[in-house]
Amino acid sequence: MFSTVSTVRMGTPTFLRHAWPMTLGLLVCASVSVGHVLSSPASTTIQWLGAACLAVTLLGAVALMRRAHATERDSALAQQRWQMLTEGHMDAALVLKPRQDIMGRAMGYEIAEANAAAHALYVAPSGALLGHMLFDVLPSAWPETFQTRLDQCWHTGMRQEDEHSLPTPDAPRGLRWLHHQMIRLPDGVVVLTRDITDVRHSMQALQEQETFYRTLVNSLPMAAYARSTREHNRGQYVVWNEVAARIMNLPTEQVLGKQPHEVLPLDIARRAEQQDHSVMSGGASQVYEDLVFHTQDGDRIVNLIKTPVHGMDGALDHILSIAIDVTEQRQAADQLRLASRVIDETGEAIVITDAMDRVVRVNPAFLSMSGLAMSDVMGQFAELLGMPPLRESHLQGINHALLKGQRWVGESQQVRQDGRTLDVWLSVSTLRQDAMGITQHIRVFSDISVLKAQQRELAEQARNDMLTGLPNRRAFGERLRQAMARARRTPQTLAVLFIDLDGFKAVNDRWGHAGGDVLLQEVAARLLQCVRNTDCVCRLAGDEFTVILEGAGHPQELLRIGERIIQRVSEPLALGNGALQGMAQVTPSIGAAIYQRHDTEQSLCERADAAMYQAKRQGKARLILSDTRTESDNASCQKLAVN
Repeated sequence: MFSTVSTVRMGTPTFLRHAWPMTLGLLVCASVSVGHVLSSPASTTIQWLGAACLAVTLLGAVALMRRAHATERDSALAQQRWQMLTEGHMDAALVLKPRQDIMGRAMGYEIAEANAAAHALYVAPSGALLGHMLFDVLPSAWPETFQTRLDQCWHTGMRQEDEHSLPTPDAPRGLRWLHHQMIRLPDGVVVLTRDITDVRHSMQALQEQETFYRTLVNSLPMAAYARSTREHNRGQYVVWNEVAARIMNLPTEQVLGKQPHEVLPLDIARRAEQQDHSVMSGGASQVYEDLVFHTQDGDRIVNLIKTPVHGMDGALDHILSIAIDVTEQRQAADQLRLASRVIDETGEAIVITDAMDRVVRVNPAFLSMSGLAMSDVMGQFAELLGMPPLRESHLQGINHALLKGQRWVGESQQVRQDGRTLDVWLSVSTLRQDAMGITQHIRVFSDISVLKAQQRELAEQARNDMLTGLPNRRAFGERLRQAMARARRTPQTLAVLFIDLDGFKAVNDRWGHAGGDVLLQEVAARLLQCVRNTDCVCRLAGDEFTVILEGAGHPQELLRIGERIIQRVSEPLALGNGALQGMAQVTPSIGAAIYQRHDTEQSLCERADAAMYQAKRQGKARLILSDTRTESDNASCQKLAVN
């Protein structure tokens, strides 16, 4: 790991024993002695042999001396290189020599060499590390694994490494991280120590940053994935977040490191390759909308954004893809368009207003109903457009319903632009938000003007005689009650006439029902001519009529009215055509009753009816005034002769 290791493995001059000078001296002395001995005898041969031996010895000594000087020079250079490497190196270097007691038991390791970095890292009691036992200078928090690794290196000869933290108050985050490398020497162990605190913190920061970005990517609400463009893993997925795993039903661990065709359907994989190639060629981000992905949960509609990501060297590093699932948005948009289409196509008039009841939307049906243009209604207050107000409204119960968030329905009226008033069936509801309360009002109108007209017509028909147009029996009862109520409140008179036609059956027999109907219509018209506009003429049934006279309760006044009726009704009437043409004549029999305080509706009618039958019995074509003292059909009646 460290550059110093190679030097240590070559051998260091620290442990060299300078034996070359001593060995060389001994050899020279021995050779000279041998040469001297051999050259001493008188024999010339032996002398030459000794001289030769002496010469060889001298030459060998010279060669050995040169080799010794070279070795010493190399050792000095090695010693110098060692010192330069260890003293100038940032790593702490210790040369340890194992020590044993007299019994041969291990006592630990003595520090034989230490560079400046080691002196800065390890603190000895005397200030110098050399000569101290290693564990006397190590902090108390030093881990036991260091001792174990050191012993293994010494006993096995194998290089060992150890890494640990050391509590240090002045270090960042209160910890210093150290990495040790232990190498066996012939008679010791060299320990190289590097402070990797900054490296460790950088690695930790990178890990935290990686964890942060991985969490960020996995927390994105859209699918995010990336493919590498580097040579060693070109085309492989290196990012695949949880949303992508959920949409495609492919777990992250199953996708990372794989090519598209290995994990995706063939059609999607081919499409991805084409898109990535297009991004790489163009060098810019590209957007692909409304792509369909077939998944186990059905087809998903996705908007895809692909962008190139470059590395620190400027080369293309990844193709990043962001896939946004817009299936729900598309479905919501379709539903919104459908709802808008329904609003526009419905025949009911719809008006949507804001919280202040200003118009924000209307449909064509409302414009047709009101006679207004779109530009006339948008932004206007609903009340100004002829709609009933919702606050302090005359519509009964609407305020309470809207406060409770309920729908209100009922009849109302809408004023058109031309001033006509339409009868409408109105439904009002509200849209609310918890924090803002009411945000919109929704009015739905149905034009019921035709229906109301028909209802009024039916009501008129229910109260009027279809043949003569006079009020019928039901209307007679209502008007009689109203007249009696007025008579009780104010001191005015009231009288009722019951009229029955004499000879009407003969008319029907001769001219049929058609002739009889013509006669009845004529009689109705003549009766109206005989009374005031404030009086009420009614047809009860068949040939029976009634007259309500308010303010005419004096007998003489009733006599004059009766005379006019008898005279006018008795006039002949021409009926029929051809052979059936002739003059028809009927006469009225009239019974009259004057209202008394104790009278009820039934008793008053019974007295008038009884008087009418009395008139028929006494000869018809006359008026009989009921005696107020009698109450039955057999009661005596006062007869007023009428010719």
